[in-house]
Amino acid sequence: MAVKELIRNKKYKIDVPIGYNGTKRIRHTETFYGGKKEAVLRENELKIQLKNNTYVRKNNMTMQELIDEWLNKKKNNLGIKTYKEYTRYCKNICNSIGHIKLKDINVKILEDFYSELKTCKVNRKEELGYSDKTIKHHYTLVSEVLNCAIKWGYLYNNPNKNVTPIKVHKKEIQCYSPEDVEELITVLQNEPIKYQAVILLALDSGCRRGELTGLTWEDVDFEKSTININKATQYVAGYGTFEKSTKSDTSNRIVYITPTTLKVLRRYKIEQDENRLLLGSKWQNSKRVFTTDYGEDMHPDRPYKILKQIIKKYQLKDITFHGLRHTSISLQISSGIQAQIISKRAGHSNVSITHNIYSHFFDNGFKEVADKMDNFLQLKSV
Repeated sequence: MAVKELIRNKKYKIDVPIGYNGTKRIRHTETFYGGKKEAVLRENELKIQLKNNTYVRKNNMTMQELIDEWLNKKKNNLGIKTYKEYTRYCKNICNSIGHIKLKDINVKILEDFYSELKTCKVNRKEELGYSDKTIKHHYTLVSEVLNCAIKWGYLYNNPNKNVTPIKVHKKEIQCYSPEDVEELITVLQNEPIKYQAVILLALDSGCRRGELTGLTWEDVDFEKSTININKATQYVAGYGTFEKSTKSDTSNRIVYITPTTLKVLRRYKIEQDENRLLLGSKWQNSKRVFTTDYGEDMHPDRPYKILKQIIKKYQLKDITFHGLRHTSISLQISSGIQAQIISKRAGHSNVSITHNIYSHFFDNGFKEVADKMDNFLQLKSV
């Protein structure tokens, strides 16, 4: 280490070796303005930081600069929708605390930022504040960014870990009861065969909306009564509709479907083939199971609109399209199917996720077990 005088009692150069990159020595050099005594104090401060492993190479970097660097490195490793969502969250972070230097970021600053998200002071386009779930997403992203800063040597501590945890209240699952399903199936018979196929396959397989619109006819095995879920489609504004991999490796799965659903799919395929012949060169040759009337890939939002149209027309209980997935899984649970089988069929990474999401339905099943066990354990009167 060295303090070299550049201008007497006004300017000093501090040269500090901080480690090695392979065989190349890494040095920290900074210009210090002031007296020699203060320059030596700064040199001693650097010694202490190096000894305690708290030295920060870019302690003047702002949160905005860090996020820009982090996003740039993440860009090629994220899906289009995820990257766009991260960009939106990062914009909110930068609008509020982007100008603050990393060394000055503390718990109070971060907690104030999360409070701003609740009152929507960060993004004026939002009429109401963000939900707890969305705020938790911001919190998670801030943690990841600051942890990267530590990894890269820009910080030695992540203040976000000391922020009061953001609680997200679990929402009640939207799904149909067996009676609701019966009513839906009844009215479906008055609807186009395409609508019947979309709704029935979603209810039967419990697949996600993007998995449904991502299916091709090659994925349907009429002989084995299975569908092969191995991809999905997604829509992002500015990018359009595109194919992507499923949510996770365990989301790739073979699902057996009912004879009823297969029968409807066969009828739908016949109608689709007839439309292809009728339109000739106007047919767009999508290989998807579900297409537009002109053979283009069906928009991933279309199944939701089909369901909403039917709900409104027949005044059924209002649920989301994802609610059909919840309905499928809840019906399997109530039928006494093993949790491991349900979890694998749903494409969950492990059975604990299934238990966590559908705990209420499993609780009902456990109560039924107790009731049945009581029949064995009751003392018979003599």
